[in-house]
Amino acid sequence: MLQPMSIPRSTASVRRRRGADVEDRESGIGVFGTLFGFLIFMVLLLFAVQVVVRLYATSTLTAVAIRAAQGVAQSPLLAGDVANAEAIAKSSLGSFGSSHTTFVWKEIDNQLVVLEVQASSPEFLPGLPGWSRISRTVTVRTERFR
Repeated sequence: MLQPMSIPRSTASVRRRRGADVEDRESGIGVFGTLFGFLIFMVLLLFAVQVVVRLYATSTLTAVAIRAAQGVAQSPLLAGDVANAEAIAKSSLGSFGSSHTTFVWKEIDNQLVVLEVQASSPEFLPGLPGWSRISRTVTVRTERFR
C-alpha cells in the first residue's frame, strides 16, 4: 500500500510573536522614502523642461533676429524697412514676441546692419539667476548691386 506523504509546514506561514512586533512597527516606513524620491524626480524633471524650453526660445529668437536683420539689409531703403521687419519678427514670435521681446537696432548703414534682441525666457523653476534673460546680437552685411 501507499504511504500517505506528510507535508511540512512552510516557515513563511509560521509567525513568531517577536517577528509580528517588528512588522507592526515598520509598516508605512516606505511612504516617506517614496515621497522624497518623487519630489527629487519632479524637481529634476522641471529643471530638464526649463533647459529645453530655454534652448527652444533662444534658437527661435536667434532665427527671427537673423531673418529681420537680413530683411533690412536686403531692402532698398535701409531705415524705411526697420519698422516693417520688426513687426514681422514680433508677429512670428507670437505672444512671446509681442510682450517679452525688445529690438535695438545698433547700426544701419551701407556696410552693416547690427540688431540686438533681448527677451525674457519662460520660467518653470523660479529662482534660477541669469536664466530669464536672453540676449542676442546679429550682424549682417549690407549687399548692394553696383
